[in-house]
Amino acid sequence: MAGRIPQSFINELLSRVDLVELIDRRVSLKKAGRNYSACCPFHNEKTPSFSVNPDKQFYYCFGCGASGNALTFLMEYEGQEFVVAIEDLAAQLGLEVPREAYSGEQKHQHHDLFPLMAEVSKHYQQLLKTHPQAQKAINYLKNRGVSGEIAKLYGIGYAPDEWQNLSHLDKDKNQLQKDLIETGMMIAKENGHAYDRFRDRIMFPIRNRRGQVLGFGGRVIDQGEPKYLNSPETSLFHKGRELYGLYEMRHQLRNIDHVIIVEGYMDVVALAQFGISNATATLGTATTSEHLQTLFRICPKVVFCFDGDRAGKAAALRALKHALPLVKDTREVRLMFLPDGEDPDTMVRKIGSEAFKQQVEQSTTLFDYLIEHLKSQVDMNTFEGPARLIHLAKPYFQEIQDSVLRARFETRLGELSGLNNKQLQQVMSKTLEKANEINTDNIHPTTPPLEKPEPASPKPVNQANRPQTPTPYRRAISLLLQYPDALPAAEAKWLAEMTEPGAKLLYELSQLLQDHEEMTTAMLIENWRGRSEFPHLTKLATVELHSSSENAPIELCEIFKRLEKSYLEQQLDQLTQKSDTFPLTEEEKRQLKQLLKQL
Repeated sequence: MAGRIPQSFINELLSRVDLVELIDRRVSLKKAGRNYSACCPFHNEKTPSFSVNPDKQFYYCFGCGASGNALTFLMEYEGQEFVVAIEDLAAQLGLEVPREAYSGEQKHQHHDLFPLMAEVSKHYQQLLKTHPQAQKAINYLKNRGVSGEIAKLYGIGYAPDEWQNLSHLDKDKNQLQKDLIETGMMIAKENGHAYDRFRDRIMFPIRNRRGQVLGFGGRVIDQGEPKYLNSPETSLFHKGRELYGLYEMRHQLRNIDHVIIVEGYMDVVALAQFGISNATATLGTATTSEHLQTLFRICPKVVFCFDGDRAGKAAALRALKHALPLVKDTREVRLMFLPDGEDPDTMVRKIGSEAFKQQVEQSTTLFDYLIEHLKSQVDMNTFEGPARLIHLAKPYFQEIQDSVLRARFETRLGELSGLNNKQLQQVMSKTLEKANEINTDNIHPTTPPLEKPEPASPKPVNQANRPQTPTPYRRAISLLLQYPDALPAAEAKWLAEMTEPGAKLLYELSQLLQDHEEMTTAMLIENWRGRSEFPHLTKLATVELHSSSENAPIELCEIFKRLEKSYLEQQLDQLTQKSDTFPLTEEEKRQLKQLLKQL
């Protein structure tokens, strides 16, 4: 099919692929700290110098300098063209490659909606303090033990029982209504009018990892349905990707060793009230693979917290199926079930935070729960029971990607069924062969591997050419590439007017991260493929920075402050020089006064 492959699809592709698994299928990797290592496939060596970073989804060879993301690896290792590599990767993930003309208009509109959503959030927070109807919301929060400090941290507000309360925002009314409809905050009527989606509800802003408001969840105060009402899917908000409380969690905790997934907003807030800040909630949907991939980039352990009733057990099985392909030796998934009638909010009040944390630590592992679930479905005391167990286990077995976990699961099934390893492997191998036939049906065939290129000789490091004191722009770009989450929250539009080398590139990079907060190093660099900056960015993504995820945001903030001061001084010099020759206009005088105040 003719047409350009949208950059948004390429970004999505890279967000879904696991580079470690992709490379490990071709080159045997071994765990080395947080990364994985191997002898480089692009040059001959005896000591491993090829490293794969699962967080950045980026590989780098310290010997020959080879580096890149999943697409680059397929192109270099298998000799594929760029488009073929995309089609190959998409086929492996079961995705169809779209082709269409690119338009930057939606990106522009998408970016401009963030300030409006921030204003709506502040509006709801103010109404919680001042609106005559808000007392019942305040009483509800107090009865649930929510302090003012926690309410402020999570930005909790109140939407009054009014049909057009948001129309009071100080904006151009026609444009305001259009934007509120686009963000899902108002619902359009056939006659051209619109009304507020959220009425008489406690409001919970849903924020991305940069703290930008994407949508809202509204909880009914008295009786009413639905109990929770969420923003609809919009250009900003996608329920299957976002998690409530993730921003607040990362804001409060520097080191996160595990995350607790709960059901509702109030569960997250209540646990935070008791000092348990590592909880997050899905947004009216079941936990998806994207949710889990997001969490595994933050920490190695995820604990699901379910109700102990039938619905909770069903939800656990759905979560289990999403988790099985993602678990590996460095990742752990556990399941915690609460007594009937309890939720995390009531439970933590009843037993206290320390006892709740202990129950989290003692929660059931994913495979222990799976084994017990399978055993509960059959009568193991009958002749047919163990055979039925194997039959039920097959769909789960074929989802396990980690070879060690698959082997251990197979061994446990053998112990339960009485089959020896050879017999069980024959049964399971047939299952995998059948699954592979189904998965490869109607998939575009990949290009056969070309002859591997001549091994590249390691490049000697020229100390004389290595920059000793990188410019602030180079340092900021390097930090953003390696720590995308460290981007300062404040927008830096002034960068667009700077003329120094690197200013334009830093501006583009910061704007891209403002619009797409979920980007990894691999995804960021891919946006420059085909441009002259691409090899430069690839190199900066691998330089040694002597920084960390904790220090990078602080350092970047300082660099941006220095650069902004330099910009303001330049503006001041220009106006001062002009005033020596020509009289300044009233607007220029106002600008001069503002600059003097800022400096």
